[in-house]
Amino acid sequence: MNAMTLTRLRRRLRGDRGSTTVEMVGFWAVKLLAWLLVVQAAVWGLAVLACMYAANHAVQVTRIDGGSTAAGRSDAIVVLDLLGPMVTDRQAAASRNATTATVSVSGNALRVIPFVTLPVQASATGPVERIG
Repeated sequence: MNAMTLTRLRRRLRGDRGSTTVEMVGFWAVKLLAWLLVVQAAVWGLAVLACMYAANHAVQVTRIDGGSTAAGRSDAIVVLDLLGPMVTDRQAAASRNATTATVSVSGNALRVIPFVTLPVQASATGPVERIG
């Protein structure tokens, strides 16, 4: 390479100073967003499992001999309280007739990404216990 070629090469590359820093800032922003999406998905999955567990537990309280819909609703909320803050804006509904008992639990998953609200819901049904 002669001196003229090196001078031209230096002039061309001079405009790229600092471009690596800008590229890394963009890369890390995208990487952080991807990690937050993965964590939000995991939290949503745990919230769904928490609702399923609370509904199953509450339907057992509702369906037993002497059980009531009020006991089932309160049991679902207590179970969600014990499981921690995975489910926010919790609501529980219970119904019971002569043959079946049903409990539905709903709410929102804990928010990891701002302004993203993911609803969760679970329902459980079981036969009413009869003695005699």
